[in-house]
Amino acid sequence: MTMTDDLRKTSLRPAWIAYRPGPWLALIAAPVLLIAPLVAAVATADWARAAYVLLLGGVFGVAVTLPFGARRRPTVVTELVFVALLLLCAGYILLWQTGQALLFPLLAVAAALAIRRWWAMGMVGAIAVSGAFAVGFETWSLAAAVLVGFAAFAGGAGNFLVQYYVALARELDRTRERLAATAVGEERMRFSRDLHDLLGHSLSVITVKSEAARRLIPSDADAAAAHITEVETIARDALGEVRSVVAGSRSVSLSEEIENARHALEDAGVAASVSLPDRVLPITVDAVLGWVVREGATNVLRHSPARNCTIEVTVTAHAARIEITDDGPGHRAGRGAAPGAGSGLTGLRDRVEAEGGALDVESSDTAFRLTASIPLAAEAPR
Repeated sequence: MTMTDDLRKTSLRPAWIAYRPGPWLALIAAPVLLIAPLVAAVATADWARAAYVLLLGGVFGVAVTLPFGARRRPTVVTELVFVALLLLCAGYILLWQTGQALLFPLLAVAAALAIRRWWAMGMVGAIAVSGAFAVGFETWSLAAAVLVGFAAFAGGAGNFLVQYYVALARELDRTRERLAATAVGEERMRFSRDLHDLLGHSLSVITVKSEAARRLIPSDADAAAAHITEVETIARDALGEVRSVVAGSRSVSLSEEIENARHALEDAGVAASVSLPDRVLPITVDAVLGWVVREGATNVLRHSPARNCTIEVTVTAHAARIEITDDGPGHRAGRGAAPGAGSGLTGLRDRVEAEGGALDVESSDTAFRLTASIPLAAEAPR
C-alpha cells in the first residue's frame, strides 16, 4: 500500500463516521456530567455512592445506545430503560441530596434519544423546567436555575435533532435508491417501447413493399426494382432510428409520420385520407401525435384487411386530438389477446398519458378507431 492510499484512507475516516452515526455525541455527556459526583464519592470513600454513579452511567449508556441498534429508532424497550434511569436519578437525589444539577441534563439527553419522537421533546422540556425549579429552590439562585434548565434543554434538543436528521438522511438514501431503480426500469421501458414502435412500423412497410415487388417482378421489373430500392432505403433508415433510440436522441414529427403513413398505406392498397390543422403544435405534443400515427398505420398494415383509412387531426384552444379510423374488422391487439392489450398500444397509451392525455380504442365488425387527445394548457403553442 502506497503513502497516497494511506492518506486517502485517513481522509475518508471522518466521512465514514459521518455516514455511520452512533451514540457518540450522547455518550460524551456521561463522563462530563458524572465525573464530579464520582470524584466526590471516591474522595470521601463513599463507595456505595460511587457504585451508584457508575450504575447511572451504565444505564444511561444503554438508554442512548439502543436506539442506534438494528431497528434504529426508539422502542418500548428503550423507553423502559429510560424509566429505569429516571427512577435511579430520583433515588440518587433522595439518598444523597447533592449533585442533582448534573442529573437533569443527563436525563434530558437520554429522553431525546430513548423516547419515541412525538413524546421526546415534550419530556425534554418537562425535565428542563423541573430541573430549573429544583436547582432554583435548592440554591435560591436564579442564575443556577436558568443555567441548569438551559443545559438540559440544549443537550436534549441537540441530540434529538441529530437523531432526527440522521433518520431523515437515511430515508433520503433509501428514496434515492428507489428512484434510481425506478429510473432504470423506466429507461428500459422507454427503450423497449421505442424499439417496438420503430421496428414494428419499418418491418411492416418492408413487408408490404417486398410483397408488391414480388407481384410486379413478372410484369414490371422496373417498378419491382423501385420497390426493392425503397426497401433498402427503409431498412437503412430503420437502422439509423435504432441507433438513435440507443443514443436516446430519437425525435418524431407529426407531419413526417403522416407522410410516411400515407405512402405505406397506399403501397399496401389502402386509400388514405388525411386532415391536418393549420396550427403549429408544441414540440412534445407534435411528437406524441406522430407516435400515434406511426402505431395506427402499423396496426392497419399488420393486422387489418382495411381498404380505407382516415387520419384526422383537430386542434382547439385547449387540446389536440387525432383520430385514425379504418374499415377493417376486429381488434388489433394481436391473436389471442384482449382488445387494446397489444404491447404497441400499451406503449402508446403510456406516451399519451405521460403528457396528460387519453387514448381510446374502439373496434367493431366493420371498423377500428384509434383516438388520442392531449391537453395544450400546460404548454402554449410556438
